[in-house]
Amino acid sequence: MSFGDEAKHFLASMKVTYDMWHDGEGYDLKALAKVSAEELRHIEVILINHRPWDWRDIEALARINTPRALKAIESALKDSDKLVRNEARKYMPEKVDPADRERRLVQALENDELLLDNLGASIDEAEEFHPPAVMDALFRGALHRAEAGVHFAALLMYLHGKADEPFDWSQRPFFLRFNTTDQKEREAAFLELCQKVGVDAGKYLKQG
Repeated sequence: MSFGDEAKHFLASMKVTYDMWHDGEGYDLKALAKVSAEELRHIEVILINHRPWDWRDIEALARINTPRALKAIESALKDSDKLVRNEARKYMPEKVDPADRERRLVQALENDELLLDNLGASIDEAEEFHPPAVMDALFRGALHRAEAGVHFAALLMYLHGKADEPFDWSQRPFFLRFNTTDQKEREAAFLELCQKVGVDAGKYLKQG
């Protein structure tokens, strides 16, 4: 098929550049809004078949908003990429299985690495979704994980109303105390954290 200029602009924007990745910029949705109905049908198929899926694909499919696009978004709720899953949840929260979401999130908080596995996406998710099992995972991570523990401690302070934002830079020196390989130093910081938020540290220290 021969695409018009706006469709070409949109398709070109599907080649994610470093700047797009760095700035969290999506595909060109303004161009997508101007394509013809026939072009839109072809672009919809391209997005559905695009692999690996990116959160940008889900955002664009939501903008298309046809039954076929919505079915694809629903399937993305179980995608292996947490950013894709998170994006799909924005448009279909009623389709999310809370137990499955909790299980996946706890697993990510316990095992993912900040740089390799984009743990930041899971931390962002925990900000809005934090049933008891997720809170426990955050506390365990603050106690046992060095670099990630910094962010877990910061989020716990926020969730307990002791910080103004998920990473309160005014409290950064305290959070950085968790980034140590010395377990005794981290335990001391953890005890202080629990005292600040009013939680019994013993529950987590006994777990080892």
